[in-house]
Parts: sequence; C-alpha cells; structure tokens
Amino acid sequence: MTTFVGRRFECSAIRERLTESRLVTLTGFGGIGKTRLALRVATDLRRVFPDGICFVPLGAVLEADDVPDQIAGELGLYGRSTQSGTIATVEYLRTRALLLVLDDCEHVVDMVARLADTILRNCSGVRILATSREPLRVDGEVVHAVTTLTCPPHEEPDGSGLQQFEAVQLFLDRARASIPGFDLTQGNRAAVAAICRKLQGIPLAIELAAARLPTLSPTEIDKALTDQWELLSRGTRTGPHRHSTMAACIEWTFDLCTPADRRLWAKAAIFVDGFELDAAAAVCSGPDDEEPIAETLASLVDKSVLATTRDDTTTRFRMLPPIRQRGLAELARMNAVDEQRRRHRDFFVAMVGEAHDEWLSDRQLVWIDRVGRELGNIAEALDSCATEPNAVDSGLKTCAHLLEYVVIHGLFRQGRRWCARMLAGGGGDPAARALALRSACWWAALQGDIDSARPLLEEGQALASRLGDETEMLLTQAAGTVALYAGDVEAAELLLTEAIRGLSASGEAAEVAHCWMLLAIVNAIVNDADRALASHRACLAITEPAGETWLRSWSLWAAGLATWENGDHRSAQLLVKQSLRLEQLMAERLGIGASLEALAWIEAATDPERAAVLMGAAQNEWDRIETSIHTMAGLDARQEASVAAARGSIGDEAFDRAWSRGRSLDQTSATAFGLEETRRSASIARSTARDVLTRRERQIAELIREGLSNKEIADRLVISRRTAEAHVEHILTKLGFTSRTQVAAWVADQSSEPNRG
Repeated sequence: MTTFVGRRFECSAIRERLTESRLVTLTGFGGIGKTRLALRVATDLRRVFPDGICFVPLGAVLEADDVPDQIAGELGLYGRSTQSGTIATVEYLRTRALLLVLDDCEHVVDMVARLADTILRNCSGVRILATSREPLRVDGEVVHAVTTLTCPPHEEPDGSGLQQFEAVQLFLDRARASIPGFDLTQGNRAAVAAICRKLQGIPLAIELAAARLPTLSPTEIDKALTDQWELLSRGTRTGPHRHSTMAACIEWTFDLCTPADRRLWAKAAIFVDGFELDAAAAVCSGPDDEEPIAETLASLVDKSVLATTRDDTTTRFRMLPPIRQRGLAELARMNAVDEQRRRHRDFFVAMVGEAHDEWLSDRQLVWIDRVGRELGNIAEALDSCATEPNAVDSGLKTCAHLLEYVVIHGLFRQGRRWCARMLAGGGGDPAARALALRSACWWAALQGDIDSARPLLEEGQALASRLGDETEMLLTQAAGTVALYAGDVEAAELLLTEAIRGLSASGEAAEVAHCWMLLAIVNAIVNDADRALASHRACLAITEPAGETWLRSWSLWAAGLATWENGDHRSAQLLVKQSLRLEQLMAERLGIGASLEALAWIEAATDPERAAVLMGAAQNEWDRIETSIHTMAGLDARQEASVAAARGSIGDEAFDRAWSRGRSLDQTSATAFGLEETRRSASIARSTARDVLTRRERQIAELIREGLSNKEIADRLVISRRTAEAHVEHILTKLGFTSRTQVAAWVADQSSEPNRG
C-alpha cells in the first residue's frame, strides 16, 4: 500500500543469490524491512517460476507444531487427506517449480529449518526465500544480512545531496503521506538528516518518526528522539545495539501516545492477525473512555501503531509484531491480560454464533468472508475456551457452529484439531458436546477418514438419543453424510430422508435444506434423475427466497448431473454454470473443481478439446485440497468414461496438450474458461508464433519449451540473464499468459501443426 523505496542493489544481490542457492535467508532485527524486501524480490521474480510464488506468514503461528499446517494451508492443501502437513506439502511440491517465501521464522526456527531441509531434499524445483532474525542453519543455506537504508554522513556540508540517501527518501515519502507537499527546506534539512542518522536507517523507525509530523516539526522530533535515545541506550547496553534502537523507537512512540492511546494499544494487542471496528468496540472499550474508540483507533493509525487495509465495506487494523509485543507487555503491566482474553473469547464465540444463526440468509457470503478473515482470532478464542473450565461449553458450541465454514474454507485439519481439544476432557453440556461431535465426524468423513468418523458419530448419536428433538435428527443427518462418503448410498438416502422428516417438524429450515442438497447428490449418483431434480427443487424452495448461496451451488451441481443423465445437455450445462458462478463467489476449491469437471463430462462428446482443458483445470483444484469428487461412489466411472470419449475423439496427443493447458490455468482463469467469459486464449491459440512474437522471442519461447531456466537461456544465447528475464516477461505479456508452462504448451501446439507459420 506504500511505495517501496531504495534497495535496488540489494534486490539485485538477493536475486543473484537465488540463482546460485535454493535457500536464501534474509536476516536482521525486527523493523529492518526483511518482509518488505522479500515481497519485492518475490514480485520481481513472479514470472520466473512456472508454478508461481507462495507467501507463508509465520508471525501469528504460536506453536512450532503448527508450522507444517500453516505452510500447507497457504499452498491451499486443505482437503480430506489424513497425512501430516509436512507430507502433504512435500507431495504437492515434489513435481513443481515454485518460490516459497517463509516470513517471520525466528520464533519457530528449529521447525522451519527441518521443514526447509525436507522440502529442498525432496522437491528439486522449489527454492526458498526466508526471513528470520537468525539463520536457519540448513545445508546449502545462503544468509543475506539485510542492511539498513543508506543515511547521510555527519559531514554533509549543506544538505544539498540528502535525497540520494535511502533513509531520507523513505522519510520524505512517508512524510508526504501525512503532510502533502512536505519537502526539504533550508530550515529542516539538518533535522531530517539527524533523524535518519539517529534511527540508523531502520525503515519502521523512520516511518514511525515521519508519522509524528502532523503534530511535531522535524526539529522537535529530532530533539525528542535525542532525549529518549540516550535514555534507552543506557538502559539496554547489554543487549544487541540494533535491537536497542528498535526498542527505542517503539518506546519513544509509546511515550508520545496519550493515555487513551496507550490503553487501546495494550488492549488491542490481544487480537491475532488483526481486527475490525466492531471487535475493537466490544473487546477494548470501557466506561471510562474519554472519546469514542473510533477516534482513538484513528490516532493510533496516525502514529503508525496500527496499519490498515480497506475494501469497499471494511477497514481492518493490524499491528506489526514488535509493536504488538510492546502492547502485550503493557497489558501485563496493567494486570489486564486475563480480562482481555475473556472479552476477546466472548466476542468471537458470539460472532461465530451469529454467523451460524444467519447462515440461511443473504448475509451468508458476508459471514463466509468474515470468518475467513478472523481465523486467527477464532483459533485464539478456542484456545482460551480449552484452557478455561467454565468456557468449555462455549468452545464446543463454536466447533458446532463452524461446521459449514470449515468445509468452505477447507480447514479440515484445523477444525478436527479444535474439536479434539475441546472434546478431550470428556465433559461439557451434552447437547453442545453432541453437536461438536457432529462437526468432528462430518469433517473426518469429508477427509475420507471414515475409521475416525464412525466412533465420533457413535458417541454423538448416543448423547443425542438421550436428548431427542432436533439434536437427534442432526446426528441422523451426520450419519447420512458419513454413509455417503463411505460409499453406502442406500443407507445415506434412508438416513437423510429420516432427518428431513424430523428436522421439518422442529422447524430447522437451514438443516432441512442441507439434507435436500445432500439427497440431490445421492440421487444423482445413483442415476435417479427424477428424484434428484425433486430434491433440488425442494432445496431451492428454501434457499432461494432466503438469498442463500452455498447449498444452492451444490444443489445446482447435482441438478446439472441429473439433467445430463436425462440427455438434456444444454440445460445441464446451464445448471452447472450457475453452480460455478456461485462457487466463484466463495472460492471453494471443492465446488469449483466439481463444476469444472461436470462441465467436462457434459462436453466430452461435443467439444472434447475443451473438455480436456476443463479436466486439467479441475485437477488443479483437486491437487490443492488433496481430494476430489471421485471418492463418491459412481462419479469415478463418469470421469473415466468422459476421458475415454475425449481421447477417442481427438487422440491421446491432442488430449494431453489440452489437459496441460488446463493445468496451467489459475483458479480465476479456469473459472472464466469454464463460464466461457473470455475468448482471449482461443484467439491466441489460433495465432502463429510469427504473428505474435519477434524472432528473438520465438527463440526464447522454444528454449522455454525445452525447460531451460532464464540463466540457461542467457548462457545459450550469450545474453545477460536480466535480458533473458525481460524477454520472458515480454512473451508472457504478449501471449496473455501467467506461467512458463502455458508458453511451453502454446509452442508445442505451434510445432505440432506444420501449416501454421
């Protein structure tokens, strides 16, 4: 959101190191700019890696054992696999060429080092760029110590050349964000130079200093910083000097805050991965507040204590880790940690409850997004529930309320871990425990772990049978889901039908609609098109008036399959595209993959090449979530028949090329292709190399097809690597592609048709 200033030579040096080593670690203390520098380098290299770049933030990971799942999660590997995060990650990366950026490793450095070593030894196409306050100490690691920004020397006579120094450039850039038109003058040059020198070119420190300009002049900042610097230097003489300077800047900012600022800084530090205004008001406000909390938040933003991100409807606040740590220290000094944890827990437990209550409504998409943004806070709240005996029931209810949200966000591992922890004590309110067991067995079934799902289901059913009413029917519904994923579709149909009767009697409209959606899928699987369509209509009768999205998307998918089985391919295609449009709003990989594959089945006989592209694109989604719809009985046969039909029509070679094109599409491009919203790819496919590329670019495109790296291309053509990189970027831009794999597939198409130029 702000300008990247300076570090041109450092960026070049890091790129050079990444060509020579598969692991480069950027080291330095907090606030020196490791993360920003890593992001800049990664951005510069985004087109060099065929399978892209994955940024993994580790700053909010509290336990080392959670690091593998964090990496797997950022790669999108959520699905049904019962493998560990490490195994899932290695299996996914084994055949890929990707840059993995691991950020903020220092507090989990041992675990990150082991994982990095495992990935590098088993995944030859992966390179890692890490940021940490200390090296990982892994074989082959190249350590790059991030330097401070260049600062003007004391002997700068008249300050005329100040703007050549990076620290001054950064100060001016951030100053102009606070005071438009701010510039160096004869009266402030010396003070600006002194500020940059005293802060030793530390980016975060300079930004914090510049944020004070609306209330203090550069000269006043210089004087205030001088006093505070001397005090803290004496107090932290035994510590690392650079850490001392960062602490000085943060402490100085803290001291400049009003009492209200300081209290909110401390209270807001309880949030994990940010927060929004309603959360701040509920968790941090108090009867003695002197001003509205929005005003105090604005003050902390002005002082750069809080950073903000915005969309059309929401502003989200976030603290950088060292600033948050200072807040937590103040919270401890106030003896308010336990109270803030309780308020934090109560807010997010209530928020998830509200998301559950409004599930069957036109606010469903809003809640899907909100729950996704608050996963760190929800995990923290559940941790608090697990460690506080009086809050166990709240934790169990939260696990129950998260059932659909965990499915949509693909958080099966995390959800099951949350449930296991809450259930471990063996107690709790019977109804809350039964419904948490329902979530646990549901998530296990969707991961294909039927052996774990069954005992969870049995315990839940035993509790529910004593409670009766809708709880018993919700466990019957769960039993139908487990039967569906276990392949017993007859039992699934009976159980879901029974659940519909019971839940209808108790007025549980959302759960009735869920049952109808599942029953539509069951009937479509067994080729009972009439009953599948009847179940679909029953689902829509509940969900459409409410403005619901997720249940409708899957019901439409089932209706599309049923209509296809009835021979109406055009109507089937329209139904599945409706499903895909809804799935696109939620970015649910399982649903998007299911819709792309269903479109492929429908079109395999009439447009086999397009079907092959769709199948390849669907496989990308399956790879991310380690599962597919093929695990449902009967669907695998449909896939095999469609592949055979397409191959028989266009031949193995053409099918494989089209499949590869699909594999090269990202989710956005794949969805657009499925919906036929763009014809650019088709236009390019009809163009010849001579139509699109220069002679040199055609040479380089051929070398990309051969699998050469930019360095190897440069060596082959006797040009600089940077020139090779520029040519590759031009090729990608001209062709409208996003990866080298797409270029290679396009060149292969050109070569296979001799009549094309």
